[in-house]
Amino acid sequence: MLGAKGGALPLASLNHISLVCRSVERSLDFYQNVLGFLPIRRPGSFDFTGAWLFNYGIGIHLLQSEDPEKMPRKKEINPKDNHISFQVIVSYYFRRLCRLFLS
Repeated sequence: MLGAKGGALPLASLNHISLVCRSVERSLDFYQNVLGFLPIRRPGSFDFTGAWLFNYGIGIHLLQSEDPEKMPRKKEINPKDNHISFQVIVSYYFRRLCRLFLS
């Protein structure tokens, strides 16, 4: 979509991503304890289970699936699937992330 003067819309930054989860509790544990995201307050008007997290200038909104058993179970990483990628400094964290994600 083009901006008002015909050029690209000038984005300032990525505000947040939303992820539908099989388990918000397990996802919270991962994003907090492995990646260091911090919980922030969600609007009280939301009537569905979820959690908001923030760190590194990135917001992550975790949303509980309405039917978690119907969500596909991932057994391997598919580079063609929807995903986000974080760059880490030390390879130890990458190995830890892979062990948690694939277990």
